[in-house]
Amino acid sequence: MSKVNQTGETAWVRPGTWLASCILCLSLIGTDPARAQTTADPPTGTETPGAAEVPATPPAPGAPSTPATPTTPGGPQDAPPDTSLTLEQRQQAAVQQFLTTVALTKNNLGAVYFEQGQYDSAQVHLEHALEIAPGFAAAYLTMGLVHHARGDSAAALDAFMNTVEGDTLSVARMSTVPPDTVYAWARSQYDRMMVGIPNLAAAHTDMAIAYNQGGYLNEAIHHYRQAIENDSSYVDAYTNLGKVYSDTEEYEQSAEAYEKVLTLSPPEDQLPRIHLNLGVAYMGLERIDDAITEWKQAAALAPDYMDAYMNLGTAYQNKDMPDSTRAVWERALEVGGQSVVPRVALARLSFAEGRLDDALGYYGEILDLGARDPRISAEIALVYERREDFDQAITNYEQALELVPENAQLKAALNRVRRIVEERAKAIESNKIRVRQIVVATQEAADAVMERLTAGADFAELARETSIDSSRDSGGDLGFFGPGEMIPEFEQAAMDLEVGELSEVVQTPMGFHIIKRIE
Repeated sequence: MSKVNQTGETAWVRPGTWLASCILCLSLIGTDPARAQTTADPPTGTETPGAAEVPATPPAPGAPSTPATPTTPGGPQDAPPDTSLTLEQRQQAAVQQFLTTVALTKNNLGAVYFEQGQYDSAQVHLEHALEIAPGFAAAYLTMGLVHHARGDSAAALDAFMNTVEGDTLSVARMSTVPPDTVYAWARSQYDRMMVGIPNLAAAHTDMAIAYNQGGYLNEAIHHYRQAIENDSSYVDAYTNLGKVYSDTEEYEQSAEAYEKVLTLSPPEDQLPRIHLNLGVAYMGLERIDDAITEWKQAAALAPDYMDAYMNLGTAYQNKDMPDSTRAVWERALEVGGQSVVPRVALARLSFAEGRLDDALGYYGEILDLGARDPRISAEIALVYERREDFDQAITNYEQALELVPENAQLKAALNRVRRIVEERAKAIESNKIRVRQIVVATQEAADAVMERLTAGADFAELARETSIDSSRDSGGDLGFFGPGEMIPEFEQAAMDLEVGELSEVVQTPMGFHIIKRIE
């Protein structure tokens, strides 16, 4: 079965940028590089309300103010990966990036709780941010304000001093000026950072997205649920939660989330994606007709939505509707531009239907687009093997093995074809012939098969469809044989044929045969 596509854009908020321009000095605490991975289709979307900008180290009271230098998209964090790094270094960099995101979103969540006067919750998340990033000045700044709001001036001063740790002059100034002056400075720095209205549902959704991107799905689900608890109409939380449940194959919960979204009147430009992903949930629940309805709706709302057509094809394939499958995948090809996805699907469908030239045509397009994948080379080899173009089959199996040299299945396939070539050469040297046959039970059935062959039907495919002999699985191929190896009436008819010629109907105790000599 073809894979069902989910949109890579199911999340329409990105990790928030509260205090996001702070430079983090992260300490890698209890991390496992293998777990810190970005999901295949990371959530993306619009800016979250409540963003902030802050200097890396706020100036101490009485010192000159330094303009904020915000981190913007397209900066170092968006640079392409350094291919000179080792795998271990890349894993470590991925961990660092994940921890940076978690620290930022933890700090943002703490700031939102502070704004809402929920100081205990604020402290919990700020402490988590500081466990990950002990030098995170903005988190210390907000933590100091939390302590001040509780009336703990000493703890507040300690936190404020941590914002300028290493700057002895600034620490000295804080130690000599009145506490109210320090607080006024801290509050002014904090207020400078605040942009927009804090939104607790958005902050929890940002936190969930960070965990989702790192592969911590249970934590992501918890924070999406927290977002919904704070705002039961928050569309972004439902859409992202539905995606996580689908990723974990909890399709009932996924469907519930997307069904709820549709009752909330989401923005029109999000509707095609919502219908697409609701269809994925229905497909997981084996509600194929409901999935088809959703994917048709997605395609109606966005006529160039390739994923909707690909998924429709998968559903039609499950319902054994090959013509409908081909039609929607051809539409996906029309709208998909240079995407290889519909070409791979159509190539495989063509192969399954015995349209080998069409399959090779699609595979050729895939290669022209620059695809370099052992699976594609192996599938091309299999097409050539079916066509009995064994030299090309060997070439493509060898190309696949160049990409994955230790793959046991590819090695076995290559050896199988090489044995066929060797056995074929020996058989021809021994004056043996090779034929295909179709065997049916009656003369009437044989006449009907002969009529179809005369009209141009493919012999091998017709053998698979109509023959009652076990050779039907190989398209009627009996391999090579010589004199005395078959029953006399069958052998005589076969030996009298030229290569490519069809026999008349031949009756034997096994039934009514039509024979085609192929070598």
